Amino acid sequence: MTPERATIVWLSGGGCDGCTMAVLGASTPGLEQLLLGAVPGVPPLELIHTALSYEGGAAYLARLEQAAAGRLAPLILVLEGSVLDESRAGDGFFTGLGDSGGRPITISTWLDRLAPQAAAVIAIGTCATWGGIPAAAGNPTGAMGLGDYLGAQFRSQLGLPVINLPGCAPHGDNFIEAVTYLFLHIAETVPLELDAYNRPRWLYGQGFRHAQSALDVQCNVPTRGWMRRVGGCATVGGRCIACTMPDFPDRFSPLIVPQSEE
Repeated sequence: MTPERATIVWLSGGGCDGCTMAVLGASTPGLEQLLLGAVPGVPPLELIHTALSYEGGAAYLARLEQAAAGRLAPLILVLEGSVLDESRAGDGFFTGLGDSGGRPITISTWLDRLAPQAAAVIAIGTCATWGGIPAAAGNPTGAMGLGDYLGAQFRSQLGLPVINLPGCAPHGDNFIEAVTYLFLHIAETVPLELDAYNRPRWLYGQGFRHAQSALDVQCNVPTRGWMRRVGGCATVGGRCIACTMPDFPDRFSPLIVPQSEE
């Protein structure tokens, strides 16, 4: 049964906010239609976002506290950016969102409090799914994906693992479709089919041969374009760097090293 309203809490870890920009560019339908309940099967949604929320300061943090207390159900928790290992920060910290007792509340602390209350948890972007650029070899932060942080056994209140939407950034429409299918799944209208990497199968089922290697990359940008089916790295002469795949960038860095350095 579709709820009358629902809440999305969107947190930012170690990343560049490129996934937010990608979702703002979604067009079929756009983020506005999704939030207003104009997408069939999806209720009106409140978006509690570090950059896009109406509230700020104490009012914003109060909404997070309500979500952590289970008062904004059903809740969809979204993480953009990797989870940083705060134990490596010594007396400092890597991330902070609000404070308690004069110390910043880290993003990992908010994840600990919010994930158990979530009907579904979505990791958007390669940083949130696999660790991405912040987790590249030599990083001092211990950056990791959300699935690694919460653990392979994690299941949301709906019994779902972390739903991964990799890409640097992923197609903005991928997020809109994933949320739409999630609510259709809640209403028992369609199954929410995930692949072995916990990616929505219909979004990442298409593979294409990487031009510089024998790698099959699962990404829909080459066939779907970027915004309104226009642009996209592999459609405008750019080199694919396999950003939707696990172990990006380390596993694929030889593909992007200048020839003089190989």
